[in-house]
Amino acid sequence: TDVIELADRLVVVVEIAGMRTADLNITLTDRQLVISGTREQRQFPNPAYHQVEIGYGEFRIEVTLPWSLERDGVSASYEAGFLQVELPHKTARQIPIRDVANVE
Repeated sequence: TDVIELADRLVVVVEIAGMRTADLNITLTDRQLVISGTREQRQFPNPAYHQVEIGYGEFRIEVTLPWSLERDGVSASYEAGFLQVELPHKTARQIPIRDVANVE
């Protein structure tokens, strides 16, 4: 998992080969990005395994974000075994000041 900060967004890249997008879940709370899913094991008739390195079953990747991010602009893409989640920085919000001394 890589977490990269750019000028306008944070990018999280996860290597998850052999998945379908329908088998992936992405949730975002205040400062926690959670990527989870299930990789189904391929079925072979009468297998005799000589080496097994690929992980199968449920997985969960938790990334604690360095700060709160804008939820509305979050996007995700999956290509060639890499899931990329882009999280835009929060933009400053102007807060109006009410002048209570001159209220009529």
